[in-house]
Amino acid sequence: MPSKRIVKDLIRPLDQYFHVKEDDTVREVLGLLDKAKREKRPLCLLVVGSGGPEREMIKGFVTPRDVVFGLTARFLRGAEKSGPIFWEGQLDAECLDGFSKKVAEIMRPVAAYARESERLMEAVFLLHRHKEDFLPVASDDNVVGTIHINDILTEIIRRASERQEAAAGAVIADEP
Repeated sequence: MPSKRIVKDLIRPLDQYFHVKEDDTVREVLGLLDKAKREKRPLCLLVVGSGGPEREMIKGFVTPRDVVFGLTARFLRGAEKSGPIFWEGQLDAECLDGFSKKVAEIMRPVAAYARESERLMEAVFLLHRHKEDFLPVASDDNVVGTIHINDILTEIIRRASERQEAAAGAVIADEP
């Protein structure tokens, strides 16, 4: 029997995430990611607008990947053109220059969102299409949480286990 679970059933509420503003600095992001790690929260920050009604809008996300590649973007662009050249202290130099960058410079903007009433396969399609690991989830016109690929994988594993147990039960029932 097919599962009737939908996006809403796998949603991660917004209160699990720390928030930063677009005009906060990477230094502030690092502090919040460290705090998220210590508190075993998702290593992802929600980026909200800086003022007025935009304060309530989720504009994007910042993950450890965004920070690392955002801090080293200048080096990576140069390496694509002329090839990589590495030296001692290079990471420190790249990072020191980038700590004052604004969140807006390194964040990943919201590319798409899922509706909480959608089937899980619709969320899988959007995750694949936008090459993301998570998406904001909307109810009406409000973002109410996120759906993460890891949670979808957990659901797939759960379904596989149930089917395996059902098949094993059917085999036992058939035996004399």
